[in-house]
Amino acid sequence: MEAEKVTYYRLIHDDGTLFWLLHFMGWIGISLLTYLSLSVPYDQYEWSYLAHNISQSLLGFALSIPLRYLYRAVWHWHIYIRFAVVLGAAIVFALIWSALRLILFMLMTGEGNLWADFGGWLFPSLFVFFTWAALYHGMKYYQFLQREQEVALRAESAQRQEALKRIKAEAEAKEAQMQLLRYQLNPHFLFNTLNSVSALVTSGRAGDANKMLLNLSTFLRFSLERESILMTTLREELVALQLYLDIEKVRFSDRLEIHFNIAPEAYRYAIPSLLLQPLVENALKYAISKSESGGTIQITARVTDASLELSVDDSGADSDDIHISDTEPLSNAGIGLGLQNIRERLETCFGSRAYCRPARSPLGGRRVEICIPAEEAA
Repeated sequence: MEAEKVTYYRLIHDDGTLFWLLHFMGWIGISLLTYLSLSVPYDQYEWSYLAHNISQSLLGFALSIPLRYLYRAVWHWHIYIRFAVVLGAAIVFALIWSALRLILFMLMTGEGNLWADFGGWLFPSLFVFFTWAALYHGMKYYQFLQREQEVALRAESAQRQEALKRIKAEAEAKEAQMQLLRYQLNPHFLFNTLNSVSALVTSGRAGDANKMLLNLSTFLRFSLERESILMTTLREELVALQLYLDIEKVRFSDRLEIHFNIAPEAYRYAIPSLLLQPLVENALKYAISKSESGGTIQITARVTDASLELSVDDSGADSDDIHISDTEPLSNAGIGLGLQNIRERLETCFGSRAYCRPARSPLGGRRVEICIPAEEAA
């Protein structure tokens, strides 16, 4: 089947092959039609009549060949001029063919002078050459349209290939940028944790330091297993966050209180991996650690319309005097340059469809609000 398609394709797109095939079949058809319409009804089965039938078809076959080159030469001329040339050429060649086949008929059959019947011979000749010209131009137009369609399809295919390459390149660049931004978080977190371990050891809390290292090992193992995952579900993100909080609880003990306020329908939606950890880390650094009595951190998630809204609140430090506007840069809000990383990741993932902004928390401290499109994880 595939071979037949290839053969047909080559036949249609090869001017020479198609022309000679149709030209040959056409004149065989004319010879057969002449035999059935003249020889059979008039019982002209003598060899002379059959020979004349074959001879006039061969003459027509030969005479119409120059027409191909003539029509090809005037193909790009103005339509009216080309029509006049085609019409005139068909008439001239019909006259020549009529005269030649009439002469052959008289010579080969021995019949008398038949020039008085020339008009009767000319009419079918005109019909044959007009039909030949029409079929030739029809096939040429068909091939022209086929080639135009082929060019258009190739151009469309090339555009699609370029678009796919561009999308793939953008996706790879986006993934690389996301991976880079994510890797920026790891050293920051490790430095803080190791400093905490050092402080615990120095203060004589070796047991707590050992527990923190074990929790750190568990957290890092979990992170490495998910290293290549750029997007995760909120449920899996909260599992990672809980592992991180297990580390910090060793340091803060009962000075740290954590509340989760997660809407049940929010768990299945996708968020960038390790999105919440920097928010909690900043709350610990700028609020809880600066308060002698510790404090509270609240993680909230809810779905509104087509958005997933996340927030991390803290109760603030003892000496906080907070004045925060929604438009204030995160770095100016005193909640850490690490949050700029989150803003860049959101920009990479969602563009203008997401935001990250500071606000005053009902708990008395700071709040960081994140809003992203509510999209289920793939």
